[in-house]
Amino acid sequence: MNPKGKDTIYIDVDEEITGIVDRIQNSPKKIVALVLPKRANSMQSIVNMKLLKRTADQTDKQVVLITSEPRLLPLAGIAKLHVAPNLTSKPYLPDEPQGISSDNSSVIDEGEIDPNTPVSALAPDAKFADDQSPIEIDNTPKAGAAPAAKPAAAKGNKFKIPNFTKFRKKIIIGALAVLLLIFGLIYALVIAPKANVVVKAQTSNVPLSLPFIADTTATELNKEKKVVQALRKEAQKNDSEKVEASGEENKGKKASGSVTMSVSEKCDNPLDAPASVPAGTGVSANGQTYITQNNTTFVLSGGQGNCADYKATNPTPITAQSPGEKFNISGSSSFKVAGRSDVSASGSASGGTDKKVKVVSQTDIDKARERLNSKQNTVQEELKTEFGREGYVAITETFEGSDADYTPSAKVGAEASEVTVSVDVKYSMLGVNEQDLKELIKEEVNKQAEHGAQTVLNDGLAEAVFGPSTAGNGLSDSQTAFNLKTKVITGPDINHDEIKQQITGKKKGEAEELLKKRVGITDPSVELSPFWVSKIPKSSKISVDVQQADGSDIPGN
Repeated sequence: MNPKGKDTIYIDVDEEITGIVDRIQNSPKKIVALVLPKRANSMQSIVNMKLLKRTADQTDKQVVLITSEPRLLPLAGIAKLHVAPNLTSKPYLPDEPQGISSDNSSVIDEGEIDPNTPVSALAPDAKFADDQSPIEIDNTPKAGAAPAAKPAAAKGNKFKIPNFTKFRKKIIIGALAVLLLIFGLIYALVIAPKANVVVKAQTSNVPLSLPFIADTTATELNKEKKVVQALRKEAQKNDSEKVEASGEENKGKKASGSVTMSVSEKCDNPLDAPASVPAGTGVSANGQTYITQNNTTFVLSGGQGNCADYKATNPTPITAQSPGEKFNISGSSSFKVAGRSDVSASGSASGGTDKKVKVVSQTDIDKARERLNSKQNTVQEELKTEFGREGYVAITETFEGSDADYTPSAKVGAEASEVTVSVDVKYSMLGVNEQDLKELIKEEVNKQAEHGAQTVLNDGLAEAVFGPSTAGNGLSDSQTAFNLKTKVITGPDINHDEIKQQITGKKKGEAEELLKKRVGITDPSVELSPFWVSKIPKSSKISVDVQQADGSDIPGN
C-alpha cells in the first residue's frame, strides 16, 4: 500500500481520545482526515487536541479535522490542527483566540498541507458509505476562517448517514411492543376468560346410622354381612423435651454452734430431774431452726421454796437445718426448744455461707411431660394422613398409645441448668376402606328412600362419628364392630363435566336457559369474567358450584 495515500476516519460521538490516537497511528496513509460528529465529547478538550497534534508529528502524518462546530475551531487553532467544514472544502488553520498563545512545540509545518487544495483532492481514495456514523455539515463561514470553496458536486450529493444505534433501539422497542401485544391477546382471549356457574338443587338431609364390621384380614367388601376392609397402623415414637431447670438450692455451709439449756422453778416433784432433751431436737431463734447433735441431761443447780432449778450438764452442740448466712447468730441469743416449753436455752451459731445453684425440680419434669403428651395430636394427624393416601378413613376413636416410659436426664434436686425428659411410646389407630363405606352408605340411603334410588351428594364421612356396636357376636381377633352415625345429603344426579360441555361456547343467557331444562336444577346463574368476555370459555376454565335449595353450600363439594 502506498504510504503517501490519504485516509478518512469517521469518529463516533462518544469515542475516547485513546481510540482516536490508535486509529491515527495504525493508519497507513500520510494524510488523515478525521470526520467529527457534532458534540464530539473527546474533542472538547485542548489537551486532547494537542495530543492529536503530537501524535501526528510523532508518526509523520498530517491530520485534518472535518468539522464546523464553533466551539472546536478555537481549540484546533491553539493546537495548530487544520480543519475543513466538509470533505469537499479546502483545509485551513483556524485563528487562535486573542490573549491565548499556543505551545510552539505543537506547531506543524503549514507547508505540508496546501490550504488551497480540497480535502477530497487530498484524499481521493476516501470511501463515504452509508454504514458510517452520521455527519451533518455546517457550511456557514466562520469569522477569521478561510472562505470555503463551492461544493464540487451538486447539492443533491449531500447525504446523511443513518444512526444504526437509534435504528437498533427502535427495532428492539418495536419487537417488545409486538411481543406485549401478542401476550396481551393470549391473556385476554385464552388465559383470563373464566365462567362461574351456580346451580341450586332440591336436596334432602338424611340421618344415617350404619352398623358395620371392620376386618383387617378382609380383601373385599361383603355387602351382605357389612364387612369392610380395615387396616391398623402403628407409629413408634421416641421423643424428648428439654426445659430449663427452675429449682434453686443453697449448696453453702451450714452454721454450727452450741446452746446451754436450763429448767427454772420446777415445782412439781422438784427433786426429780427433768427429762433429758434427745439429740435431733429442733431449737429455733430469729425464725431459723437448728438441730441438736447430742442428748442433753440436767442437774440440780439451786432452788427456792418448794421449787428447784436445773441446768444442763454440758453445752449442747447444734447445726443449722439448712446452709446459709442467715443462720449465723452472734452473742447469746434466746432459743426455743421444740416440744419442751419448760426448757429455755441460749447460745450462738456461725460459719454459715451461701452458694445458690440451679437444681431440677419436679415442676420441670412435669412440664416436659406435658409437652410430650401434647404431641399425641401430631402423631394422630400423621396417621390420618397416611390412611388418606391409601384410600382409608381413619377412625380416630381407636387411637391409643402404650404406657409411656418417661426418663429424665437428671433426678429431682440434682444440680443442673436444664433437664431433658425422653419418652418411648407406641401408638396405633384403625382405618377402614373409604370406598367400601361409601358403597354401604349408598345402599343404606337407597333402602330408606321413599321415591327410589337417590344420588348421594355428600356422604357425610368427614363429619362421621364411629362408636362401638353390639352387632356381630362371635367376632374374630381381626374384626371390630362399629356403628357409623352421620348426616347424608341426597339430591339429583348433577354431572359437572356434562354441564361444562353443554354450555361451552354459549352466551350467558343461552347457557342459563339450557341449565334450567336439566332435571333437579333451579335458579342457575352464570358469571363471566373479565368484563370483555361475552361467551363461555372452554371447560377447563369453567367452575360449577352446586348449592342446596336455600342457597347454602353442600358440604364436601
